[in-house]
Amino acid sequence: MFDILIKNGQLCDGTGAPSYVANIGITGDRITYIGKDYGADAQAAVTVIDALGKTVTPGFIDPHTHADISLLIEPAMEPFVKQGVTTVVTGNCGYSMAPQGEETFYCPGTNQSFQELAGADPANPLPLIYDGEKGRHAFASLYGVKADWKTFDAYNRRCDSAPLGCNTAPLAGYSAVRTAVMGKDCMRNATEEELSLLENAVRESMESGAFGLSTGCDPAYLPGPFAEDEEVRRMVKIVAEYGGIFASHTANYDAAGTVDRMGGYAQMLRQAENTGVKVHVSHVHVMNMAEDEKGAAEAAKQTLAYFEEARRRGIDLTCDVIPSPHCCNFTLTSFGFYLKPLVLIAGGQKELARLWKEDGDFREKLHRMLAEGNFPSLDIHAEDNLLPELCVLKHKNPAYVGKFITQCAELMGREPFDAALDMFSEDTDMVADFIAPVLGESVDLFCDYDYAMPCSDGFGFSKETNLTGKDEFPAYPNSMNIGLMPRYLTRYGKESFEKAVHKASGFPAQRFGMKDRGVLKEGCYADIVILNRARLHSFDEEENPLQDPCGIDYVFVNGKAALTPTGLTDAGAGRVLRK
Repeated sequence: MFDILIKNGQLCDGTGAPSYVANIGITGDRITYIGKDYGADAQAAVTVIDALGKTVTPGFIDPHTHADISLLIEPAMEPFVKQGVTTVVTGNCGYSMAPQGEETFYCPGTNQSFQELAGADPANPLPLIYDGEKGRHAFASLYGVKADWKTFDAYNRRCDSAPLGCNTAPLAGYSAVRTAVMGKDCMRNATEEELSLLENAVRESMESGAFGLSTGCDPAYLPGPFAEDEEVRRMVKIVAEYGGIFASHTANYDAAGTVDRMGGYAQMLRQAENTGVKVHVSHVHVMNMAEDEKGAAEAAKQTLAYFEEARRRGIDLTCDVIPSPHCCNFTLTSFGFYLKPLVLIAGGQKELARLWKEDGDFREKLHRMLAEGNFPSLDIHAEDNLLPELCVLKHKNPAYVGKFITQCAELMGREPFDAALDMFSEDTDMVADFIAPVLGESVDLFCDYDYAMPCSDGFGFSKETNLTGKDEFPAYPNSMNIGLMPRYLTRYGKESFEKAVHKASGFPAQRFGMKDRGVLKEGCYADIVILNRARLHSFDEEENPLQDPCGIDYVFVNGKAALTPTGLTDAGAGRVLRK
């Protein structure tokens, strides 16, 4: 007897093999039958779904997300489920919500109210490390969740008790590990005694079922950049013992602050070489490596040639890609997000624009604070400045649109900081972000790479959520957080839909070691999607990208319906997976 029978569907099984028409029987949380005939069991099925004319695939797997913080706050995982994602990999870029130390609370969140309650420096665009007592108090006050876990296992057991909309496959974030062990004094080299404690924490995480270890190496991803190659190498060796994966947001800049993405890849490979660990490069791109589409395509080819050379040297390397040049960390409606410390000083966006235009003393004050290092993200000479990578997406002056802020500054004959504020003062509805449509061909090259898989770099919050919680600095989930899989399948599945499905399901399951996931086979978990290929559509390139995708009819997670044609259910059948 089946709990659910899906009949007459075109099965695309996640292996890359040709699709075929068959019926699927589900009993409990497993697929118990695939075939043409189903005999008397069909009559006894509790639920029968006729998938005639529809395509049936495994649930999709997003290998790079930051859903960690939302698991206990919005466990429904709405944006993932609505696009057919049944498993997300968490703990990327060195960020994870565990382990935690006594002295500190590590929390990669963007909510401004949380940051204020936890005592963050308002000038810091990406605060991560908080005082332990203040951070836990702020988390409980704002989200109603007592953050009393310390170990990787304890956090995952807490998440186990939540009604998760889909499965999670957690990585241990090394920045969180390092902060838990070293406390507030973590922005330095580790002592030998601390290295032993760090090894113990990594081993404990792997013993608790972590799928691997992630690092974040850009200057703002504290304290990750302070971990020297040999330190990371010691940790990676432990990950290799457990058959885990080493994923990294590699460094985008060298020590002088110059763009050097290839140098970041080289650093990761030095850390991994001859350890036997599986290497996975996070969200590969060529941002700021070229100024036009031809140059970006050449940079992508150079990057892929470098990866292939590493593979020839015996490094087991894969990567993930955000499959849209129109997507970044967030969907922004205002440049005020990146001007946050200045907006706070001025008392609002409109007031910032007015003061910059009319008050010489105010301008002098900001210049003085910039020179004193108060706004590193806006200081072209600072190691972690953002301005060179921000592209103007919206401005009433069309001469700026489509150009990087540094290019606009050259046109204006101004320093980038002054140019950015001049532009903002001219149009406070201005939008700029880490997006460059000229990178389109490079994204296609990366997505077509045999060892690449699509990712969202997204959160688990609903699409309506202002992630900062403040109207002055609005930020919403990114467009791929909402429509990753429909975009990927429609754009990259034209030549071979089966191959595209494989790279979004069976491939990441195999790569990360998710047993019995990612394929439609008898005995595997019933993570299943029924979709209408003719209606499949993502809105990521449209004026309002935050619209639910079309064409996803049913989503099953561990044998339970998470999405039906009438909308989300409250099944909460997702699980925290352990390797």
